[in-house]
Amino acid sequence: MGVKSGVGGTDLLRVTLRSLTGRPFAEDVADVVTWLRGLDGCPSINDAVPAVCRAASHGEDPGTWFYVEADPAEGVARLRCLSCGGVHPILDSAERWTYPPAWSCQNCRQSIAEVVFGLHEEASAVTWAALAVRCVDCGNLDGVADFVVPSLYPSAFVPGA
Repeated sequence: MGVKSGVGGTDLLRVTLRSLTGRPFAEDVADVVTWLRGLDGCPSINDAVPAVCRAASHGEDPGTWFYVEADPAEGVARLRCLSCGGVHPILDSAERWTYPPAWSCQNCRQSIAEVVFGLHEEASAVTWAALAVRCVDCGNLDGVADFVVPSLYPSAFVPGA
């Protein structure tokens, strides 16, 4: 278990990031954030935002499990909330939709995921984002798409905000 220390040595978060057969696996969203921040060959991740669905039907508990459709070549993606069925296109994906297949885990074939946006910020604006998923069944991690964005605020990546 890795520990990230904060000011004065206090623990900010504890993560259990593991690898089986060369694939990364995680136990929770905090592990996904750790994985995103460790990516190489891309802009650094300064912030991470877990996806939540805030539809009124959820009441006080927003939806956190999604079906994910993404086309990394075209830079489009959308999330469908498992609980309410609400569809959340990412950025301008609705206008450029290519009807990609739904994501499914390469390890267990589950198609339900927790989703985290890894954000690269410059001068308090997001200029690049990565879309990562964690399989809710086995914990397999996967990057499904990334986006070059025209200087947006981090809240632009929270569905239903």
